[in-house]
Order: sequence, then structure tokens, then C-alpha cells
Amino acid sequence: MVTVKVNGENKQLEDKTNIADFLKSNNIDPIGVTIEHNLEIVNPENIAKVTLKDGDILEILRFVGGG
Repeated sequence: MVTVKVNGENKQLEDKTNIADFLKSNNIDPIGVTIEHNLEIVNPENIAKVTLKDGDILEILRFVGGG
């Protein structure tokens, strides 16, 4: 079992997964979001290459337009 903190909330994962699979399993479209992993911005091209480990911290930022 892997525990990661996502936007301030602890999430339990069945096993190690990468960021792209995590987003997909949570119905989050990777287009239009910015991912911060352990205080570093992840290049969108690399989200499938970053494996989440126990204790990792993710911030998923979505930009919303308005006026």
C-alpha cells in the first residue's frame, strides 16, 4: 500500500503507479492541469515516467478562466 498526499489529502494507492495512471484513475484530464511532485513542476511529457512512492506529495493545479 502506498500513501501519497494529493492537494493536502492523504490518498491510499493499491501499489506503485505513475502520475499519468493516477490522473486517469481519478478522471482527471492531464490537459489543462499542472502537476507539482515533491515541490517540483513535472513536465507534461514526463508524467508517465514519474512513479509515485510512499510519502510523495502531489499538487494538481487547474487553471480556470473568468472575468
